[in-house]
Amino acid sequence: MIKVLRVDDRMLHGQVAVAWTNFFKVDTILIANDDLITDQTMQMAFKLATPPGITLSMKSLDGAVAVINNPKHAARSIMVITRNIEDAEYVCQCTENAVKNILIGGLRSSAGKKQVDMNSYLDDSDMNLLTKLHDAGVSITMQADPTSKKLLYADVLRLFNK
Repeated sequence: MIKVLRVDDRMLHGQVAVAWTNFFKVDTILIANDDLITDQTMQMAFKLATPPGITLSMKSLDGAVAVINNPKHAARSIMVITRNIEDAEYVCQCTENAVKNILIGGLRSSAGKKQVDMNSYLDDSDMNLLTKLHDAGVSITMQADPTSKKLLYADVLRLFNK
């Protein structure tokens, strides 16, 4: 069962590895990213960052979709991680309502992006995809760590449109 899909451009780091896995009580981290599959250095870093007792699976987007859609993984408590909202939307589209919650984490600033929260920047395309997902019934929240302020979709939209 997918507990949450986290969008974070750093993918797996301390807050995700420790705080969020404990908060959501997951036993598996599934990183969905096409570039990671060929990046041995990042794979090693993510293996080292994975807490004891947590299974780490690193897959391409299509590989992650196959894992999520495979009934043999239904008993697992899985946190899916994508690097960006576009990849999150792809995973959601291809897994027929398996993802019910999207948690937006750190998304760094770049050209055309607006600051929404201390660590998160979005552009029009990101917001359009979040709106599409929200309208499809996916819960959207933005939160850096479990102790920081949680922004709901309406808050994110309001701050984006400021």
